[in-house]
Amino acid sequence: MTTDAPAARPADDWREALRTTAVPQEIIDAAPDPEPTLEPERFRWNPEEDARQPIRPSRRRALEALPDGGSVLDVGVGGGASSLGLAHQAGLIVGVDPLPGMLASFEASAAAAGVATQTVLGTSPEAADEVGATDIAICHHAIYRVVEIEDFVTAMTKRARNRVVVELSARSPLAAFDPLWKLIHGIERPEWSVADEAHTVLVAMGLAVEREDMILPARVQEVTQKLVAFTRKRLFVGPERDAEIEAYLRAREPQEHRVVALWWPGAA
Repeated sequence: MTTDAPAARPADDWREALRTTAVPQEIIDAAPDPEPTLEPERFRWNPEEDARQPIRPSRRRALEALPDGGSVLDVGVGGGASSLGLAHQAGLIVGVDPLPGMLASFEASAAAAGVATQTVLGTSPEAADEVGATDIAICHHAIYRVVEIEDFVTAMTKRARNRVVVELSARSPLAAFDPLWKLIHGIERPEWSVADEAHTVLVAMGLAVEREDMILPARVQEVTQKLVAFTRKRLFVGPERDAEIEAYLRAREPQEHRVVALWWPGAA
C-alpha cells in the first residue's frame, strides 16, 4: 500500500525559496571581505527626501490604525525610514534591529523628529519577549531572510493591538543584480516572487490579510564609487571587478519598482 506524500505547506515553499536563492557557501568562503551587512549611513532617514516621495499604501494603512499619540513596533527598523514617517501621529516608536549602528541612527533621527523611542537589539521572534503590546506593528523590507516566517508573523501579530502592516518588494530586492551574478559568477539566479509567496503564507495561516500594490516610478541613481563598492560587497568579490560592475550600473536602464503592502488585524 502506498500513501501520497503530504502536500507542501506555503511556509515550506518559502523556506525552500530562501534555500535556492541563498549565496553558495563556496562564494562566501572565497570572498575578500566578510559577509556584508547594511551600512547605517546609507539607510539614514531623510525627512526632506521622504516628503518628496509618493505616499505608499503601507503608510496609509498604518496611519489608519494608529491613534494620535499611539505606539508603533517597527521590526527591522533600520534607520527608521518606515516608522519615522508616522512620527507626527505617534507617541512612541519601538525599534527592533540586529545592528547597533542602525539603532543609533534611528534614535538620532527620532530625536530630531521629536518622538520617543525604545530600542531592542536583536531579531524577531527571538527579541519578542523584550517588546510589549503596541497599537500597530510594521515591518518594511526586513522579511526577505526570515526562514521561519510563521513564527515571525505570529510574534508581530501578538504584539499589535490594532493592525500589522508589512511592506516588501514584488521581487527579490537584489534581483536587479542578477545579470552581474551571471557575468561574474556564472550563476543564474532563480526568480522569486517574494510578495506573492509571503501573501500565500499569511492566507494559509488563517489571517484576514489584505493587499495593495503600488508601482514606484523609475529613479535614476547616480553611479558613485560608494554604489560600486556597495554592489561589489553583495557580489562577494574584490575591487578588481569594479570596472565590470561600474559598466553594468551605468548601462542599465532605470526600472519601475512594484512594492506591496500586506496588512491584517492584530491580536494583542
